[in-house]
Amino acid sequence: MKIAICGAGTVGQGVTQILHDNHALITARTGGTIEVTVVASRSVPTDQVFKGVAYTADIHSVCRRDDVDVVVELIGGTTDAKVLIEAALGAGKSVVTANKALIAEYGDALFALAAKHEVQLRYEAAVAGSIPIIKVIQESLAGNQIGWLAGIINGTANFILTEMAATGPTRTFDEVLQEAQTLGYAEADPTFDVEGIDAAHKLTILSAIAFDQPLRLDRVEIEGISSLDPVDFKFARELGFKIKHLGVARCQAGQLEMSVHPSFVPMTAILAQIDGVQNAVLVCGDAAGEILCAGAGAGAGPTGSAVVSDLIDLVEGAAPGGGLGARAAALKPLPVRPPAEVASSYYLRISVEDQPGVMSAVTSILARRTISLDKILQEDIAPNRSFIVLVTDPIQHGVIAEAINELQEMSSVIAPVQSIRVFR
Repeated sequence: MKIAICGAGTVGQGVTQILHDNHALITARTGGTIEVTVVASRSVPTDQVFKGVAYTADIHSVCRRDDVDVVVELIGGTTDAKVLIEAALGAGKSVVTANKALIAEYGDALFALAAKHEVQLRYEAAVAGSIPIIKVIQESLAGNQIGWLAGIINGTANFILTEMAATGPTRTFDEVLQEAQTLGYAEADPTFDVEGIDAAHKLTILSAIAFDQPLRLDRVEIEGISSLDPVDFKFARELGFKIKHLGVARCQAGQLEMSVHPSFVPMTAILAQIDGVQNAVLVCGDAAGEILCAGAGAGAGPTGSAVVSDLIDLVEGAAPGGGLGARAAALKPLPVRPPAEVASSYYLRISVEDQPGVMSAVTSILARRTISLDKILQEDIAPNRSFIVLVTDPIQHGVIAEAINELQEMSSVIAPVQSIRVFR
């Protein structure tokens, strides 16, 4: 099988290196060969791994070459990459991509195009780097009804939250973000990572596969981590939690729930143990129970490994139609539960003037809405100022939002109420 590598950056180099270093192993295991016949990029690649490989600056020309069977799209973005993939599929060439934004936003149409031309569009590398989570859901758990999944699916966000937790209330979000940028874990413009957009792209793909749905990025609730305060990490630790940025999807009573948000995760939970730039996805099937997949979520080797796994499936003659694939056009969208009706426990941090009757007033507002409490803390922060910290039992989002609005109208409440969901 002859392939074109489009994009000679970190992942392109990783894919080419793996195919070079493990050529004999791959051939022995598959009975076939995978040969890089051309690399296409805007500038001449200088990495030694591309030595001896034909080069073209015309990325789209690979779709017209007779010596290319499969196009590997690693240029990123949703403009040129979309045109490239459409041209490749239209020319009867299968495509392997690591482009989660493109799949999340345009995947339905691209899968339909692949089916029309009887080729494949494969995308294992689009979610969670080295973790084979796409294959786990669509192959290993194919006989399971998936109830829910939850994942730490952005390494940048997880690194920032891990560092803020480790240093307690001494380092701000901005300080840790700057460190992440210095270490190369965060982009110069980190918006996609820290505001949850990258994770939403990945959750969209996972939800579609797990619940046999079209791709529905526009129905994912998205909340980032930039508003988190160091003091919340202190209270999380005291209450027995860690703060993680989760992508969570559920199917209950025929309705979908899809959201990306910060969460208080019990320290005893397996997802609480995933630190640094690592990724993890926890999937619950009716037969298999809870399955955790964890590993490196980005980088030349991890993402390159996932790309190569798709190439191996193609060289082994894997049939189209698994996961989304050829059946994408036949998928029927389930109703999405309105955000106000989604239930969760909540952590609330309320800054108040320390006056007689304040705690009673706060609990009365909650009690009128039948919001029961699991944990209560009160801590002085200055003369006549204190934090009231609460963890509620599960309650619908719309109800807790109404209560927060009323709490913020109290004259004794001196700052916006912080609320973070609790993952059970």
